[in-house]
Amino acid sequence: MKSIKTSKNKYLLPIESEIDLHGMTRSEALQEVMHFLKECVSDHNHKVRIITGRGLHSINNEGVLKSYIENYLSDHGYKFSNAKINEGGGGALIVLLD
Repeated sequence: MKSIKTSKNKYLLPIESEIDLHGMTRSEALQEVMHFLKECVSDHNHKVRIITGRGLHSINNEGVLKSYIENYLSDHGYKFSNAKINEGGGGALIVLLD
């Protein structure tokens, strides 16, 4: 019988947890993201989603949370990317945790 190899590729892992920041201010969103990521690391999650929204209901239809959260993630050494269409598209970020 042939054994099935499981992939160790982090990008193919399922999303294990997510947080939705819709309706939050920058300050609220940052506090929630910090708490969320701390919990995810404690729970040994490897791939999580942060839903920031695209800003469609904001003034000038410009999102304010996504770039703010991206800056935080970059400044703190997190590995992240824009979500694929089937993972939330332009309104979400995928964070890979070690």
